[in-house]
Amino acid sequence: MRVLHIYKDYYPPICGGVEIAIHRIIEGTRDECGGISVLICSRNRKSEFAEVEGTPVFKAGEWGRFLSAPISPYFPYWLKRLKADILHYHLPNPTAVLSHLLVRPKGRVVVHYHSDIVRQKKWLKLYGPLRDAFLEKADCIIATSPNYVESSEVLQKFRKKCSVVPFGVPMSRFSSSPELDSMAEVIRKRYGMGLILYVGILRYYKGLKYLIQAMENVNGRLMIVGDGPLLPELIDYSQNLPYSDRIVFLGQVESVTPYYFAADAFCLPSIYRSEAFGMVLAEAAACGLPLVSTELGTGTSYINQHEQTGIVVPPENPQALAEALNILLNDASLRFRYGNAARKRVFDLFTHEIMSEKILQIYRDVLLR
Repeated sequence: MRVLHIYKDYYPPICGGVEIAIHRIIEGTRDECGGISVLICSRNRKSEFAEVEGTPVFKAGEWGRFLSAPISPYFPYWLKRLKADILHYHLPNPTAVLSHLLVRPKGRVVVHYHSDIVRQKKWLKLYGPLRDAFLEKADCIIATSPNYVESSEVLQKFRKKCSVVPFGVPMSRFSSSPELDSMAEVIRKRYGMGLILYVGILRYYKGLKYLIQAMENVNGRLMIVGDGPLLPELIDYSQNLPYSDRIVFLGQVESVTPYYFAADAFCLPSIYRSEAFGMVLAEAAACGLPLVSTELGTGTSYINQHEQTGIVVPPENPQALAEALNILLNDASLRFRYGNAARKRVFDLFTHEIMSEKILQIYRDVLLR
């Protein structure tokens, strides 16, 4: 069974949610597949080849990007040339959709529907019919949560083709050890108690400014792990606040796991449906952290169950974020109860092994059709 994963970028080096998800899918399914390769764009005009951690990665040359979509006249050529039994597309990806409709490559089509297009809605009149024509040809559409199937107008049209496969966490990377405990203790000594953690790329839909505003009324310290296009703006904004000493920008760190174990609570304050799943919520839950997230009608509320594994609040609401964080910081027994429930939920639903086996079963099923 030869599988070709098709997207626009890959991890490493691009450290985005979709890129990391593809990497973990490949890790979990490699042993059962006869060969796995990846087709992406190169971010320059030259087509290139690389082997990334044992995975062949073909990079089609591109002329630039328009609304985040690569403009690549070479992509259809590579899509047609690379032979595979399973074409595993990761959407949104207009470049791949147009290329598939143009060259109609052989192979069963599995579509991983990561997110609706949110920010570029005005272009949907042009792209929407093409996307729907492509999804009509899919053998299976993978959604990452039942919540997203219910709330996505696109997935509702193809509900019968949808299979829910939540992303999985490699639990071995998020299990306590003496070394991790020691590193977490160093972090606590450096930044104090009452630590709130955010992890992720600093993008427009993450809602970091609302969390920073919430910190005015939270008796704790916010650790922000990650880089991204909004980092300079957020640092500048925070430095002008009277409570700026309680907001710490850590940038990219060698390993985020010690920070999960050092924190008292984890917060993902996203404001748009572009936050379709929230892998970092599952990682934090795997480390036994109570969660605070926002209600977006997406997978974030599938991971974080309100008043079971944490607290879910409305988006764009600093007051609600502050109240939720204070509830957790002021009640150690509640943090312990929510954190234990969060970790158990990961074991039951969001492990790497569960995700990998479900995807492999989808591959087997579509090949039998």
